[in-house]
Amino acid sequence: MDQGKERIKELFFKNVYGLSPNIESYDKQHAGAKGHWLEKKLGKQPDAANEADFWGYECKAHTNSKTSWGDWSPSEFIFDKGNSYQLTRDKFLQLFGKPNIKKNNRYSWSGEPIPKSPCKISNFGQSMEVDKDLNVLIKYNFSKDQRVNKTEIVPTYFQIEGLILAKWYGYESNIKIKKNTRKSLETRIQNKFNQKGWFKCIMKNNIYEKIIFGAPVNFETWINYLKLGDIYFDSAMKQRNSRNYCTWRSDNSFWNKLVVEEFTKDS
Repeated sequence: MDQGKERIKELFFKNVYGLSPNIESYDKQHAGAKGHWLEKKLGKQPDAANEADFWGYECKAHTNSKTSWGDWSPSEFIFDKGNSYQLTRDKFLQLFGKPNIKKNNRYSWSGEPIPKSPCKISNFGQSMEVDKDLNVLIKYNFSKDQRVNKTEIVPTYFQIEGLILAKWYGYESNIKIKKNTRKSLETRIQNKFNQKGWFKCIMKNNIYEKIIFGAPVNFETWINYLKLGDIYFDSAMKQRNSRNYCTWRSDNSFWNKLVVEEFTKDS
């Protein structure tokens, strides 16, 4: 018997089942408010630790359409301090992002400029690839940039092919700059999803009604899902906010394919 799973089920049916999330004491503008409420009801204080939440199981909050794997910034950005281009984050957003007219032309690296998965290229000439070492890279290709005024926006020294804008190291052993504190994808996925697996508490009409469990996912499997397009990059980086918001997600229809067990009050 898996004691961790049994304990999670016990806590769910004792403290969560039949309830609606009460987020009155939370910042309602925070997307994770309901998830934080759920974790507390299950006996855990929310944190940013890179480890599975409950006895080797990663907890995922109920969502209506898509669920995140994690908010994982690249191991290296082209605008990191000490980069050879002397490029700032703000300038990066102006060159490779898009202005939002409704937000006083605030630039963001999200939506149209972003390649969400490998083998696709955005209208801004940006593509994603998984190299032979299973590193994930986002590159800029000037010839594929469809912006009509690209020659005015992009400096001459960036008007090239294959300019690496961001790089997520696949394996921890791939990381060359040891002082870099951003973990590899291997480490993030191993710690979060390849212990016992994951679980999600499911609501209907905003009331928790069941709990589902998924099997462990290792790094190589995760990368394969990415290559197939089942996992995609969903960036929300923007000016006047220092957080990078580099989130990896899958649609709930895909998460449902990974479910191996589900439990209701009567099961």
